[in-house]
Amino acid sequence: MSDNDWMSQGPELPQTMRAALLTGYGGPEMLKIADVPLPAYAPHNEVLIEVKAAGLNPFEAKVRRGWLAGLFPLPLPHVLGTDVAGVVVRKGFDVSELEVGDTVYGLLDPMRQGTYAGYVSAPSYLVRRMPGNLSFAEAAAVPMAACTAWHGLVTMAGIGPGSRVLVQAASGGVGAFAVQIAKAHGAWVAASCSAANRDFVQGLGADLVIDYAAQNLAEAVGDLDVVLNCIGGETALESYKVLKPGGQLLIVLRGDMVELKARHAMMAQYGVTTREVAFSAQPEILDKLRPLIEAGQVRVTLQDRIALENVGEAHRLLDEGGRRGKLVLDMEERA
Repeated sequence: MSDNDWMSQGPELPQTMRAALLTGYGGPEMLKIADVPLPAYAPHNEVLIEVKAAGLNPFEAKVRRGWLAGLFPLPLPHVLGTDVAGVVVRKGFDVSELEVGDTVYGLLDPMRQGTYAGYVSAPSYLVRRMPGNLSFAEAAAVPMAACTAWHGLVTMAGIGPGSRVLVQAASGGVGAFAVQIAKAHGAWVAASCSAANRDFVQGLGADLVIDYAAQNLAEAVGDLDVVLNCIGGETALESYKVLKPGGQLLIVLRGDMVELKARHAMMAQYGVTTREVAFSAQPEILDKLRPLIEAGQVRVTLQDRIALENVGEAHRLLDEGGRRGKLVLDMEERA
């Protein structure tokens, strides 16, 4: 049976695509560019997307190193990537919310073949039409980072007008979205970053910017309702000291043992709650983000757009950290 027997007609598709394959666990050199067949897609509830851009996330660097092999056991070689922006080129017969030709973005399942490739397939409910004011590269930077920030601050912590929030690593992907999301919900926001990123973070709307290298956190701020920590380690332990009793420390899941070993003692000492924020595919968050993005209340900052063929260099930048905004694989860039 040909795809046109059960999938909507669309543009003629190639037989193969360029993809970045994770060939083994280790450093960025484990990512190899190859020609591979297009991904399979279900005939009823899935879409096939021509990938225009793919967001890069620290999560994928951890998968590459093998740190998450117990949680995400992947058959190798594997195409990494969860964030996508692109164009629907095929859709299943019962997909009614999307049409061939729609520009879409979404956060996809990391256990399936991913978005570091020319095409990717996904259940239609995981993707949404792109905000009209974003480019493909900007849209690809949104899903995992912004949904993680929203899920932690809004869904879990329930911030609102009058909440006092600290966002740590505020210039990074999750942090930059977190500052803007918190401000859009009426919170007072402190943000920590390097001195080099002070002006950038202030431009996101932070009420107080703390230079983590030059200022003592507990002397700079206190009486907080929520801390969103994207760093872990000793920084997470310092975060307990600035929360008021009953406050919440949100740890963006990092596999960090320093904070984890001290967690129960610190919660008891300071009378606070610690919760882990793990990303998950919640497309309804994208629905809530869309009006804020289109109104300019949440902006997207790209550190760099990198060609697929340079995926190894992109992962080296991921490993270095200290970013200002997001890294994106741009399928229309040339190496």
